[in-house]
Amino acid sequence: MKGAVVSVFVMLAMFQFMVKQGDAAVSCDRVRSSLVNCVPFLTGTQALPTSACCIGVSTLQTIAATPADKQAACNCVKDTAASMPSIREDAAASLPTKCNVQINFPISRNTDCKNIQEQAAISCIQVRSLLVGCIPYLTGNQAVPSAECCGGVSRLPTIAVTTEDKQAACNCARDTAASMPTIKEDAAASLPAKCNVQVSFPISKNIDCSK
Repeated sequence: MKGAVVSVFVMLAMFQFMVKQGDAAVSCDRVRSSLVNCVPFLTGTQALPTSACCIGVSTLQTIAATPADKQAACNCVKDTAASMPSIREDAAASLPTKCNVQINFPISRNTDCKNIQEQAAISCIQVRSLLVGCIPYLTGNQAVPSAECCGGVSRLPTIAVTTEDKQAACNCARDTAASMPTIKEDAAASLPAKCNVQVSFPISKNIDCSK
């Protein structure tokens, strides 16, 4: 047990040293610092990632907004993972899911980062998962949105950063609203304001997302 603890501290020290060495613009310094608290989980010394780790993972979405940024961040993660042989591939692959965060590239030493820019930035499953807690408010069964609902709404601006991402998220929100005829348009339109969040597209079944 003592040896495992020492090993974690050694890995953390190595990780922090690597952070200080990074000098890329998007890139490796910020990406590695976002993941430094995840080392115990990634190396198997913790069964679950900590909240500090998951906060770091969630920042990867915001710092890797454009296709070029995503590719650069992917390369940083890949090189870091490759330099740390004690990182477990299964733990790395499961990290975004464990943190309930969707990022646009896998955390792995085996990723082909050249193809990252071809991957869809926004997933409708991701958008719907952020809005699922809002259904009681949207259907008129709650007078005000819950904290869970507003927490999901507050995530929408972070996953929809570029114009393409906003358009994709808008389409997902529109299609979700259209698939649920009991959703009230006035409730949907008021949702961002009720949650004190500014979203760059309306939540409506009638919105033209191409604009």
